[in-house]
Amino acid sequence: MARQMAGTRILVIKQEGLRQFVEAEPAFSTIRKNHPDAPIDLLTSPLFGQLSKGAPYFDRVLAAGSFADKPAQKELAAQLKRIGYAQIYDLDGTRATLDLKGLLASRRGPKWVGPRRPILRAMSREAGGVAGGVMRKLLADADLEVDDRLPDLRWALNGRKDAATMRPEWFGISGPFALILPSESPAKHWSADAYADIAKALREEGLSSVVLGGEHLAPLAAAIADKAAEKGRTVTAAPAVIDLTGKADLAQMTMLANECAFFVGELSDTLHLCLAVGVPGVVVMSTQETGDDDGLFGRNVVKVTADHLDQIRSDTVITMLRNMGLIEKSIPQLASGGR
Repeated sequence: MARQMAGTRILVIKQEGLRQFVEAEPAFSTIRKNHPDAPIDLLTSPLFGQLSKGAPYFDRVLAAGSFADKPAQKELAAQLKRIGYAQIYDLDGTRATLDLKGLLASRRGPKWVGPRRPILRAMSREAGGVAGGVMRKLLADADLEVDDRLPDLRWALNGRKDAATMRPEWFGISGPFALILPSESPAKHWSADAYADIAKALREEGLSSVVLGGEHLAPLAAAIADKAAEKGRTVTAAPAVIDLTGKADLAQMTMLANECAFFVGELSDTLHLCLAVGVPGVVVMSTQETGDDDGLFGRNVVKVTADHLDQIRSDTVITMLRNMGLIEKSIPQLASGGR
């Protein structure tokens, strides 16, 4: 990429929310297309900085901690002034980013593209935040038409593709496997018994079940593993359930999604990350959850709904996986190199 004159560098700010980060991927692509020759930096969190190493849209990834307090904002503003940006895209719209905008405002300050008022986190979860419809309108108002497509994070595999830690074997996984993706919210969890039924049925088909998500999901993963063991021996000695909750970073989660046969889970940030590499599967959800504004639309995904999650039978999900052709196809698919 050609070097530009000083003062033409672009900054994109995206720190808030894994789901929102995933949904912002088409916006990253659009910004790059509209500034093909300008150096572009991404200001994000250390967590998303790891994920962004393979992104083709940025020349540099700047990982920063929280700058919600005034001293941190002033320090960050001073650093950004020293670098010198011609334009800043605020894809978070938080109180902190708007305070930062005020600190950078001057006659020679950068052009700022972002919300005029903070978008509350509660509103962001409900309406998709700046990374949803708000983001598209925001960029459209700046004469940037966001690509009309679903997020695609397969580039996240490039950042550490040759590392030994970016293989299923690093986590003790051998052979084909499926992902179990519980919700971050305990109130939205399908029962451990139901997931154990799924894990046992998949083990009899030759697949392990890998539970993926944050460390706080470890008790649920342990319960699933214990109940799967209680349901009797399987046809192989390999464990039916492998608990990776809190043990894989975002890039490794992306790798596991790319290598897995399919998923069974609930609406979650981890689900959105996995969908962004094209993994198919079944989502169990209550009728109170819409699922309309998330990345499920247009994916090879079936939603199984009921008024209450405990009304959804595990054999219904197994039948759905068979009808989708996922169980039968999983072993030869993985043997030929995955997705």
